[in-house]
Amino acid sequence: MTVERRSPPKPREWWPWVSLLPLGIGSWAPIYAGVRARTQSWIGLGAAWSAISLAGWIGAATSGRNNTVAGLALIVGWVGGAATSFVIRSQYQQTMGSPLLDATDRAQQRLADRRRALALARENPALALEAGVGRPDRPGAVDLGLVDVNNASVTGLMTLPGVDGVLATRIAEVRAQTGGFSTLEDLGATLELDGGLVESLRGHVVCLPRQRHSPPDPRT
Repeated sequence: MTVERRSPPKPREWWPWVSLLPLGIGSWAPIYAGVRARTQSWIGLGAAWSAISLAGWIGAATSGRNNTVAGLALIVGWVGGAATSFVIRSQYQQTMGSPLLDATDRAQQRLADRRRALALARENPALALEAGVGRPDRPGAVDLGLVDVNNASVTGLMTLPGVDGVLATRIAEVRAQTGGFSTLEDLGATLELDGGLVESLRGHVVCLPRQRHSPPDPRT
């Protein structure tokens, strides 16, 4: 018997109801939706309704309650913000439920973490070494898509683009003889690597201080 799997219910969104607050107080709600869903048009609409409501509030405060234009602006900003919020609500739910958006968020976070790890490797190599930056072969390490060519195992080195088992073994052998590499350019020059391969490794390689307790066998 086949059991039908049902998707979990989507959480109810609170922001459209904020737009119903009287006199345009919640006319900014489309801005919130636009920022989360990365939709500039919603942000623009929310900003427009908020500006109209704000103009109404300023007009009412400076000219008194009998200012017809100010009252009209408050109503227009209020109704516009609420109408926009409920019109875009279903599209917002579809967008936020998109696996592509989730994947994009995760990818952006990984790239940001990788940039921070590269900066840490440059500014505080000892701390980066302790955190496991560039060690995909070490359980619990935070490699972040980077490989430490001075300490990673052959298996770890093989995760680099364009690096096969032969080249990974060669890297491990040469670093054991020379004490490691100082930069990516040093790695490329020492091993006489193709310039295209060196460029493909940029942004993926770190050269942290060689750990003296690293196993001498390059096959590990």
